[in-house]
Amino acid sequence: MLVKFGLDKAAPVSTPIGGEQDGEAPGELLPSGGAGTPGRPTVRTFQSLVGSLLWISRCTRPDMHRATRNSHAPREADWRLAKRIAKYLKGTKSIKFVMNADENAMGEDGVLVEAYSDADYAADKKDRKSVSGGVVMMAGAVVAWMCKKQACVALSTMESEFVAASHTTARMLGVIECLKEIGIKVRVPSLLHVDNQAAIAQLEGEDTTGHAKHIDTRHKFVKDFVKKKVLLINYCESKKMRADVLTKVLPAPRLTELRGLVMLSG
Repeated sequence: MLVKFGLDKAAPVSTPIGGEQDGEAPGELLPSGGAGTPGRPTVRTFQSLVGSLLWISRCTRPDMHRATRNSHAPREADWRLAKRIAKYLKGTKSIKFVMNADENAMGEDGVLVEAYSDADYAADKKDRKSVSGGVVMMAGAVVAWMCKKQACVALSTMESEFVAASHTTARMLGVIECLKEIGIKVRVPSLLHVDNQAAIAQLEGEDTTGHAKHIDTRHKFVKDFVKKKVLLINYCESKKMRADVLTKVLPAPRLTELRGLVMLSG
């Protein structure tokens, strides 16, 4: 891949997204016609590189998944970001995704399924929509992750965390159903780790307060699972929030720390 896009001799970088992206001019739209080249990229060139990076990030590299979210109508800045992610991959190509189970998370009562949920409030500087991130674990091993731009503009950090919790819970339910289909008993309740106390209060409360009444009802299924005691909400300190790797632009030391928490080593 690096050779294909002329990046095999490029200097590696320590993070997939740098702070310089915040103030960077978007530049011109990439040409829509033709295959293009690394020196003169077109939309097709961009989509080819991003598609390669997405495949890697979805399979084994959650640490670069946030950076590889596709961009509609890509511009020159999007192409530069895609190349930066490839340079990060070059510098971390020795990193491996390792699944290690925790014996305490398995027993006669079933296997523990848990998830870490986080949001980056108003992350998109263009439309101010937030980003949801989630990491799903089975028996202490990371088995799935997601990074998703929220459909509507959240009016507060609490609201963005509430919506992120619904996205992450939906992903976790998919894992649980898959386990049940192959005959694996799942421990009840499952755990959802959240690092925002206001969101936890809304998720656990019997009634919805005025601050959250406007949140789309389709996101409130999480409250129903909590009420039925099949889902337990747990407060997680921000420094232990695994989903940060999917929502935040992180400095290299923090990124290295989080890579270990999502089972990337090397």
